Amino acid sequence: MGEQVQLRQDLGKLNVSLVFLLLIILAVLLSLWSALIQRCQLQLALKGEDSNQVPSVYPIRQAGSAITVGSLGFFLCLALGTRAEAQTQGDPAAARSAQVNVTASLLVLLAAILRLVDLQTVERERQSALLEETTFPE
Repeated sequence: MGEQVQLRQDLGKLNVSLVFLLLIILAVLLSLWSALIQRCQLQLALKGEDSNQVPSVYPIRQAGSAITVGSLGFFLCLALGTRAEAQTQGDPAAARSAQVNVTASLLVLLAAILRLVDLQTVERERQSALLEETTFPE
């Protein structure tokens, strides 16, 4: 009976993992969309046309980055749980592998957070520069 409960819990974790993997795929598609928009902007600029007629990529990139950070946070939590389970089982190989996965998950999450913060910082600085350009002295 205990094995059935464990199998059901594992199935639940796997189902949630699939949802977060789909979210990561969505984030990749958003990144692709923003790259296509940037390509369109460059093509318009090369033709000497106004590239402001296409949407800004910032909201798309921000959404993709936020989805990525959230999903990677879930996978870090999952890795931490797996490490805890491996340590209680007493299998040194499984414990070592679980620790490597925790470290990898943490590093990937930190990289995604850095990218999101950088994206927001660049946009904030760009908006400040635009505001300074359009502000007239009294």
